[in-house]
Amino acid sequence: MIAERQIQCADCVSDVDHCHDSLLRHADGPLECTGVNCVDLASSRHALSIDCAELQGGCGCVDVTRGELLAS
Repeated sequence: MIAERQIQCADCVSDVDHCHDSLLRHADGPLECTGVNCVDLASSRHALSIDCAELQGGCGCVDVTRGELLAS
């Protein structure tokens, strides 16, 4: 029987405060994490940070075809 190798996150092993999920930057200002339990939205805690307009299908806060903010 071959022993299973477990890959461990270097930040977890080093006890570094971080999030494994993605940070979304909305065009109208707010930040949102894809992780349900994430409470600290600092971009330095997230390995992946993207603008919401880059999401497949776009985001409700931006009219992707015009690249403009939608009125609230």
